[in-house]
Amino acid sequence: MAKLRFLGLSLLLSLMTLNAYATTVIKVYTYHLKPPFVVREATRNGLYFDAIDYFNKRSTQYQFELHYLPRRRLDLMVNAGTLDGLVIGVNPLWFNDKQEHKYLWTGTLLHDVDEVISTNEKAFEYTGLESLTGLRVGLVLGYYYFGVSEMAVAGKLMRDDASSEDHNFKKLLADRIDVAIISRSNHDFVMKHQPELVGKFYISSKPHDQYERRIMIPLSMTKVHKALAAIVSQMHSDPVWKERIASYR
Repeated sequence: MAKLRFLGLSLLLSLMTLNAYATTVIKVYTYHLKPPFVVREATRNGLYFDAIDYFNKRSTQYQFELHYLPRRRLDLMVNAGTLDGLVIGVNPLWFNDKQEHKYLWTGTLLHDVDEVISTNEKAFEYTGLESLTGLRVGLVLGYYYFGVSEMAVAGKLMRDDASSEDHNFKKLLADRIDVAIISRSNHDFVMKHQPELVGKFYISSKPHDQYERRIMIPLSMTKVHKALAAIVSQMHSDPVWKERIASYR
C-alpha cells in the first residue's frame, strides 16, 4: 500500500512538473506571402519562419506558430474585434493606429523601403505622388499604399494588381505596367536568386515610402507583449539574428 501511495505521489509530482513547464500556443499571422518573409510555406522557409523559431528558442512561456492569412480576411477579423493572435511585419499606420492606442506593438523587427521601380529602357524618376498621375502602377492585391491607393480610387492613376510583388518584375518587362512599387527586401531577394534579372531595372532615387516592420498584438495579450517585446529589443545586437537577415540579401 505504501508503495502504491509512493507511486501515486510520484505521478502527481511528475504531472505538476510538466504543467509548470507547459507553454501556451500563440498564433502569429502574416499576409505577406512573398520572399524573403515567406519563401516556401510548405517547408517553413523564410525570414518570418526564422523569426518564429528565434522567438520559440528564447521563450519559456509561449510557443509561437506562423499562419498565413490574406489581408482582407485579416481586416475582417480586426474590424470585428475577433483577432486571436499577433500580426508580424506590420506598421501602426497600416492599421490606423498612429498613436498606438488600439493595439500593443513591439519595437522594430526590421526596416524596409518601398521602392519605385521601372525598366532601364523606360527609367522613371519618382518625385512625389503627383508624378504617378496617368501611369499604370503595379501593386499587390489587397495592399494599402500611402497616397497611391487614394489616387487610384480617385482615378488619377491606373492600379494594376498582382498576386505578389515579384510578379510585377515580369509585368514590367512585358510592358504591362509603367512602374511598380516593390519593397527593397523583396527586390534584393529576387535579384539574388534570379541573377538573369540583374541590371534590367531602374530604382528611383526617391522611394515611395520608408517604414519599420513591427509586431501588432491585441490589447488583451499584455503578458505576451511584455515577453515578446523583450526578445525583439535585443535581436538586432544578436549575431545569430544578424546572420539570418544577411542570408536573405
